[in-house]
Amino acid sequence: MGKLNLEVNDFLRRREIFADLMNGSLFHGKQALRPDELEPVPVQSGILAVDPGGHAKAVERTGDVRMCARHADYSVIYANETQNRTHYAMPVRDMLYSALEYTRQLRDLEKAHRASGSLPDRNEFLSGIRKDDRIRPVVCTVLYLGDDWEGCLSLHELLDIDWEDEDAQFLRGCIPDYRINLIPVRAVEHPEYYRTCLQEIFTMVRYRKQKKELRDYVEKHRDAFRRMDSVEMSATLAMLGASKKMVELMEEKNEKEGSGYDLCEAIQEMINDGVEQGITIGEERGIAIGEERGIAIGEERGIAIGEERGIAIGEERLCALCEHLMSAGRMDDLNRAVSDQPFRQKLYDEFGIV
Repeated sequence: MGKLNLEVNDFLRRREIFADLMNGSLFHGKQALRPDELEPVPVQSGILAVDPGGHAKAVERTGDVRMCARHADYSVIYANETQNRTHYAMPVRDMLYSALEYTRQLRDLEKAHRASGSLPDRNEFLSGIRKDDRIRPVVCTVLYLGDDWEGCLSLHELLDIDWEDEDAQFLRGCIPDYRINLIPVRAVEHPEYYRTCLQEIFTMVRYRKQKKELRDYVEKHRDAFRRMDSVEMSATLAMLGASKKMVELMEEKNEKEGSGYDLCEAIQEMINDGVEQGITIGEERGIAIGEERGIAIGEERGIAIGEERGIAIGEERLCALCEHLMSAGRMDDLNRAVSDQPFRQKLYDEFGIV
């Protein structure tokens, strides 16, 4: 996991931020989750699977941020993965975590029932759980920090099957699908759904390529940004696509000066950095284009000059040959030389005309 991902995950472990991310992304702004209802759960899930030979093998999955939301009558496990690059196997990756979590819950129930001897029915004894047992649902989200997500959004998209085929239409209903809940930071359509600093962060990300709008937005919300602490600051820069170098420089500045981060200064530095990079790239492209044009113009001029010189030299050679042939009285050869280029070249060699 990259350093920027760690910065974002550290930020998301705050209950109020995690609740806001889920409320804004899954519930369209409805306050379905409250921070005080959330409890962190272990990010590592695994089971011991026994093969036909009786050998136990661990099947494990380590995630990023996991929270259990305890409502009045039920609870839900919310799991978020932070990605800065497309993961082409994400539907299966998320599905595996969900399956492992469901399996863990079932085994916990089975262990408790067998210990208490509360599986009198033979079907319950076979299953390891009682008929009325229920397990907690798992909801997985993917917070994507990159540009366009290039991977599949569902298991059906990942499968090697032509869904347009007539027989495949029947199979579609037989093969359970699994969709990922993608949260593309750089394409959040409704920042107003969020009530914490995520609203400002997602809005700034929308303006990341519009330097004037970004500068104006930051200036308008300067007081709010200046209240950000180091964790919020680092996560903001990571989601804005700031370089690792900038984050490290800001951390170093904070350590030396002993003061909090100033997001406004950081954004301005990022904009200035982008302008400088743009100038450098523009210069390099300008030089390359200039060189290409210069070469093309040079070739055209060279060809024109070469043609002019070639014509002049050709005329001079032909005049010299005519003089030699006329002096020698070889009029037949002169007439033939006008239309027969190989014969003319032979005469050039004979008289030493170069």
